Amino acid sequence: MKMEHCPLCGKEMPAVANPLKALAETPERLIALARGVARAELLKRPAPGKWSIQEIACHLADAEIANAWRYRKIFVEDEFHISTYDQDRWAAVLQYRRQDLRLALEQFRALRARNVALMKLVGRKAWSRTAIHPALGVLSVEQIIVHQVHHSANHLAQIERIRKSLKSREPRAASRG
Repeated sequence: MKMEHCPLCGKEMPAVANPLKALAETPERLIALARGVARAELLKRPAPGKWSIQEIACHLADAEIANAWRYRKIFVEDEFHISTYDQDRWAAVLQYRRQDLRLALEQFRALRARNVALMKLVGRKAWSRTAIHPALGVLSVEQIIVHQVHHSANHLAQIERIRKSLKSREPRAASRG
């Protein structure tokens, strides 16, 4: 498997052949992972300081808002300076644990679809447009897109691990003899 270095997070991640396809598929994968999980389990944190399934879903929805704004500013303005945000503060202050998960998932699905449609509309050439990140310097739209693929995949894997751990904690049925 070919790996690539993500300039935003610094991780080595699997190379992405079709980033828009990967981005477009993420909402349905997230919805499927949240489906059928009891509310108490959606809120169960795998460890202190780690997010629950619900918090991850709300984070992805809000990250899509932030990136929607960034993409549009980069396409329209020259030398746009990206502002960062404290994701843990957002989770706490915006009360991810109390939000309506259904609305967060709907928002994520709709906004991700709009962002993917925008990327197709402006075309690959526009993905070379850049912005200035306060810590990382100059970043292209393409680098941000690829990072979002990795970011989404990382969080989906995180949810899969949480779901697996929830199943391993279920009481086993007593064997009948």
